[in-house]
Amino acid sequence: MKNINKIILGILAVALTIASCERDEDKNPLSVNLDEANKAAFVRTVVNQYLYLVEDIKDASFEATVDVPVDNVAQYDLSFTLRSGSGEYDTIPLITITEFPTSISYTYAELCDLIGISIDDIGGGDFFQFIGTCIGKDGRFWTASNFTGDITGQLAQRNGFAFGVLVDCAPITDVETGGTWLVEMQDSFGDGWNGATLVFSIDGATTAYTISADQGAEATHEPEVPSGAVLEIFYTNGEFDSENTFQLYSPDGEFYGDYGPSPGKCVN
Repeated sequence: MKNINKIILGILAVALTIASCERDEDKNPLSVNLDEANKAAFVRTVVNQYLYLVEDIKDASFEATVDVPVDNVAQYDLSFTLRSGSGEYDTIPLITITEFPTSISYTYAELCDLIGISIDDIGGGDFFQFIGTCIGKDGRFWTASNFTGDITGQLAQRNGFAFGVLVDCAPITDVETGGTWLVEMQDSFGDGWNGATLVFSIDGATTAYTISADQGAEATHEPEVPSGAVLEIFYTNGEFDSENTFQLYSPDGEFYGDYGPSPGKCVN
């Protein structure tokens, strides 16, 4: 009887393994590592830099090398858009590539011109989003949706289908940052900040401050910043930014700045 049970358990284990494999294939029908006849048309982009401070991006360039791990890509098309709290922007075709590897270079000022803004309009939190598509030599069309997050979500893969460059806020350096800051917030409608926050990033650790619905029209906060810490202060958008204002006082008691309505991303 024990031997029969072992045999039954063994058969069940093999069946479950086969079923599991079939389900995994269903979840990921397109793979970079299939046999040669069905191998995915994959494009890699190696970008020179993925993060810039506001003051640095004005003179910087987007530079990338576009290549393919397997010679099965006939055409690669790259577009881009800007994701920003300041507005919505169209997706702009940038380049079509048919030879690999290919190096490309555009100043960020040129990219801004293409979407109809000035490089001076770029602020902290803005994100240059690049979208790639390709056509395989077998005629199949490939986008980021054809690949799992293991491919598109890992920087090491350098995927050419969905990637971006982020503009960061610069640290505050014009005053001594260590000590107690004073933040006075107002909401002109009196119903809180509706999702908006003011974020203190202290050595990379963030704390968000806001006016709750219960607080209504105003709130006061006193963030503590350790001496010598790297401090960034930035605003995140809510539903009604035109109602939101705030003032900052540095630890020495001096008035640091008045912001809003519709505050910009970076305090400094």
